Amino acid sequence: MNKYMLILFESSENYASMTPQEYQNEINEHAKWITELGERYHSGEPLENESYSIRGKDKIVTDGPFIEAKELVSGFYIIHANNLEEATELSKGCPILRLGGSVEVRPVMHFEM
Repeated sequence: MNKYMLILFESSENYASMTPQEYQNEINEHAKWITELGERYHSGEPLENESYSIRGKDKIVTDGPFIEAKELVSGFYIIHANNLEEATELSKGCPILRLGGSVEVRPVMHFEM
């Protein structure tokens, strides 16, 4: 099987108005989905909002994400699937979609070093 990265995008405001119990319920939904994926689940982590970008030959550092950004990368999963279509179908179960977020499905390139 091949590896696929599911990149999670969502509004930075999704959790701002949630109670601690609502937030915990969302975490529980992700844990439930991971369990449903079974051996297809490889790894995954939520990401903090704070970030830096390094660009170009001059290695210019900028901070972000910026306030005007509507969607932020909030986390990722790496899953195993036979092909991109299967990985895409599996990603439809991601709980982030219930909150209006989106999932980008990308094959992880395999190469020997």
